[in-house]
Amino acid sequence: MRSVRTTGGSSAGFTLAEVAVTIVIVGIGMLLVLEGLNKAKMTAVQTRNIKLSRNLALMTLGQVASGEFQEDIENGLSGTYAEEGYPQFSYEVIVGDQSFEGASAQDGSFDTWQHQRQVEDDRRAERARNSGEEEDPKDKEEPFEKVKIKITFVPKIRVGETELKNELVLEEWIPWKQVYGEKDEKKTGAADASAGANPAAGGGG
Repeated sequence: MRSVRTTGGSSAGFTLAEVAVTIVIVGIGMLLVLEGLNKAKMTAVQTRNIKLSRNLALMTLGQVASGEFQEDIENGLSGTYAEEGYPQFSYEVIVGDQSFEGASAQDGSFDTWQHQRQVEDDRRAERARNSGEEEDPKDKEEPFEKVKIKITFVPKIRVGETELKNELVLEEWIPWKQVYGEKDEKKTGAADASAGANPAAGGGG
């Protein structure tokens, strides 16, 4: 019979230290992968919330443009989208130069509405100077109203140490008559005329 001779004096295998190091490396890798998956999940949820907020905001702005809130919009509107199946989403609507509570005058963005109005005023004044005619005060009337809506959703989402913004603000110009209605415009004109004819009316003693 032949005998099989092994070369070398040690058998193949891993030491306990090598196994421990491997486990640590694999564990750290798994933690990083799980953290990355969680961040991706939270980011996807945030993207979905922002997209849904925009759709809901456009829906409400459409309702404003259709004249659905003519009786109440002057004092602002607020509510939730519970009837639409999204109770965690709420809205606030303001008009004109009003600002949302707790926001800066510009709400952190450039006021394009004010800029555009200034540009139009400058153009009218320039045309009046070039033609040698006085500017008609009626030309300064703004046919559009600025309507702003803020959508807020809960809960807030955190990605790592960062807390993501849980609100969206949109602004749209809507024809004045669509926002307030013709009847309100006539009432306002009549009230202004009455106040002009009797300036002492309503004065407290």
